[in-house]
Amino acid sequence: MDSDKILYQDFLDGDTSAFEELVLRYRHNLVYFMMQFLKDYQNSEDIAQEVFAYIYLNPQNYSSNYQFKTYLFMLGKRRAIDFLRKNSRKKLIPLEDIEAEDIQSLEEIIYKKEDAGRLKQAMNGLKPEYRQVLVLIYLNEFSMAETAEVMKRSVAATKVLSHRAKKSLKMILEKGGIGYEI
Repeated sequence: MDSDKILYQDFLDGDTSAFEELVLRYRHNLVYFMMQFLKDYQNSEDIAQEVFAYIYLNPQNYSSNYQFKTYLFMLGKRRAIDFLRKNSRKKLIPLEDIEAEDIQSLEEIIYKKEDAGRLKQAMNGLKPEYRQVLVLIYLNEFSMAETAEVMKRSVAATKVLSHRAKKSLKMILEKGGIGYEI
């Protein structure tokens, strides 16, 4: 049994600190993942809180067939898509216009490498589905099967998508003068 399932079971047994540990473990990654859809830090943060509140208030809806993080990211994706549908006519603030201090701590957690700025720029140049698959696999350490579940694709299609995303990222990075190995 993995540590997430143990923590979740501890939460079900009445240990609220176990749920807090899950929130601390996945909050930033969930917010970043949802920013891929929403392009808005504040709304991504709000929806992440809603997702955690939903899980906290509706523990009976969690199926142990899923890894906790897979369940969390599936809910996050659904909530982000629902938000976009409901607010498709409202003007959202572009990610580039958000004040630096709002997003800086999130970036520091996720991008710890020397060329983080270039990598972020290159990632923004990818197709949304390419960016999503790379974020799930490499930043959030999802397995291919977990990534396929979140993206609602077969494992084989997810592998192909991952390969194409890496090739596309390599081309963007090499055009910017950065060496990259697949």
